[in-house]
Amino acid sequence: AELPAAALDSKIAQYEGFIDDVLKRQLQVSLDEFRKGAEVLEQCRELRRNIDLLVSGNVTELETMVELGCQFFAKAMVPDTSRLFVDVGLGFKLEMPLDEASEFLVHKEAFVLEGLEMRKKRTAQIKADIREALHLLDLMMQIKSGAQPWLSACDEALIESFS
Repeated sequence: AELPAAALDSKIAQYEGFIDDVLKRQLQVSLDEFRKGAEVLEQCRELRRNIDLLVSGNVTELETMVELGCQFFAKAMVPDTSRLFVDVGLGFKLEMPLDEASEFLVHKEAFVLEGLEMRKKRTAQIKADIREALHLLDLMMQIKSGAQPWLSACDEALIESFS
């Protein structure tokens, strides 16, 4: 049962397109989402460390530098450090006392970590799909060149039994 060369070429092109157009794009999106989640996690941890410094140092007012954008900074004076605004998601920022903010950040870190684990599993699945598709592509290329890759893995006695 010889496969027509045109059908094989069509399938090879189809698999190559699927790998490039679908799987590699999914992988890029998954990796980008993972990086964004990792940035949010690092921001949460940094904010929690800063809150701990404010509480442990009993800091009541603060002078700092604030980035306005494009690495352009301005001096800022915070007269009362007992409360701060925390991004709680969906564009909402909530004013909280430092201890509540710290507790909220613990929960947010756990939530973000859970999301990162899911993204890591999704990325691994996409990579496995790419490897499988490349393997199938390799088998089709071997068939195109005249090889019979499925027979090379079989025992000689088994091959003879079908003759």
